[in-house]
Amino acid sequence: MAKDYFLTRKNELEKEIEKIKFGLERSPEGTVVACKVNNTNRWYHQKKAEDGNFCRKYIGEKDIDLARLLAKKAYWKALLKDRENELKSIKQYLRTRKTTDYQELLGSKSKYRSLLIPGRWDMEEYDRNPSHPENLIVKAPKGELVRSKSEALIANALFDAGIMYRYECRLNLEGLDVYPDFTIKKEADQRILLWEHFGKIDDPEYFDKMIRKIALYIRNGYIPGENLLMTFESKMMPLTVDVVQKMMLDNLM
Repeated sequence: MAKDYFLTRKNELEKEIEKIKFGLERSPEGTVVACKVNNTNRWYHQKKAEDGNFCRKYIGEKDIDLARLLAKKAYWKALLKDRENELKSIKQYLRTRKTTDYQELLGSKSKYRSLLIPGRWDMEEYDRNPSHPENLIVKAPKGELVRSKSEALIANALFDAGIMYRYECRLNLEGLDVYPDFTIKKEADQRILLWEHFGKIDDPEYFDKMIRKIALYIRNGYIPGENLLMTFESKMMPLTVDVVQKMMLDNLM
């Protein structure tokens, strides 16, 4: 849902802005100025003097790291302005945006369900993952419950784009039942793709299971980047809306 996207983006921006400010606080005083001499840039360190005037000092090759730090500072200041503007716009949107319960009309308990989605592949009954139902705790847009906020993020993005998906639909490979996070059907060519989100790649035991699962998919004709989509996250690098949107644009649109 659009509001969910902007709530997630708001949180991402607030964290990013804090990081940028942290970097700026530790940046050298002043700015870097370029002057052309014989078609070559010469760098100067410009600072404001006590009398209010600006003074410049040439940055030689041995101090080039200072020029790089000052250039990074200029970039961060521009980036901060952009991110603060985006955050301000999103806050304004969230203050005025009113949501409805339109998704409930597609849910399993809706009396209009059969009229709204007759014969839709993603709404048909299918064999779901019976393992640990107590971990299904986050509501997704079609009324189903998923296991994490990241999976809900993917589900919302797919739903908003009108892409049909089944969550944890049973797939038998080499006599084993596996349950891909998302089984996707592309309406344009009726192709079936899998989308696996691996959410704990910094956990060694989880990582080993992930490698075995990917190998199983590949042995059975599911090729990464073709009909097997994968996203990853760790504690230090959580899944973001931008990553999900790029995955969809590159592979599903």
